[in-house]
Amino acid sequence: MRSAFLIAPLLMMLSACAGEPTRMGASTKLVEAEEAILMPPPGSFSVAGITQKRFSNGLQQEIFLSTTSAVPGQNVVQMRLYGTRNDLRYRDDHLRFRTVTEAGIDAEMRGTLPGIPMKRSPYLVQNDYGAFGYAFGRPSPTELCMYAWQQLRTPEGEKPPFAGFGAVQIRVRICETGASERKLLAFMYGYSIIGAVDDMRWNPYGPPGPVSDRLGHSGNPIYPPEMTVGAEPDAARPVAVARPARRAVQPVAEPVPTALPGADRVVVPSPVRASSVTQPAANVAPASSAGGTIVPSPACVGANAATAGACP
Repeated sequence: MRSAFLIAPLLMMLSACAGEPTRMGASTKLVEAEEAILMPPPGSFSVAGITQKRFSNGLQQEIFLSTTSAVPGQNVVQMRLYGTRNDLRYRDDHLRFRTVTEAGIDAEMRGTLPGIPMKRSPYLVQNDYGAFGYAFGRPSPTELCMYAWQQLRTPEGEKPPFAGFGAVQIRVRICETGASERKLLAFMYGYSIIGAVDDMRWNPYGPPGPVSDRLGHSGNPIYPPEMTVGAEPDAARPVAVARPARRAVQPVAEPVPTALPGADRVVVPSPVRASSVTQPAANVAPASSAGGTIVPSPACVGANAATAGACP
């Protein structure tokens, strides 16, 4: 009986220490392409693989993209979500949040694109999520590389009171053979963030913008893009077709009918050009020296024909 009373508390202590089984190194693993929290623009680069790592305060994905470049390395998008819940109670490996600085970006580019001189763009640009920066570099005349960065975070002190809770950081490294700056930069304007944190307070994007005063009021027509008042839709507009230029034709001076002196005859211009005049056929009136066909006068036709000495 005494041994039974001693074993019972021991069993209760062991059951209180029980937990879910875990696998060592489970914080980093390969995931399927459909689990990406950022999707490339349609028709651009395909997702070749994803490496995901969980932290006590965030999630990081390395989204590897297809590439045709000869530059060493892999096209990749690094996506970091801050503000996630700790999946293991005793984990303390925090994902450090580093704000974007010029020195930090230079160090990142040297690490991911070693030996390639990168030039940062001086222009202020933004996509649907906000402002971003980018740099281009040419490792060879036929290769072009882009490194782009973006940080999404609600400004501190902004309402609602949960401002600053959660953040997103994005890094994009792309190299391609024969690509233009416009083509690579289109990636930053076409990608979609499809991941979030299941928490009502998590909002790195800030409050939505105000609704335009033009909506719902008369006298404020809103047209589709590139359409003005009175213009037809693009589908109904005629398409200009390039045609070969016609050779200018010089006008030909038509000869004026003239009367032969001393005769009641009228000279009608011949339709045959002087360069192509042939011998007249039988019963065709001969051509005069003026270049026309002689039409007999009415006085030379009929019974008076014999007495008309001037008739042809």
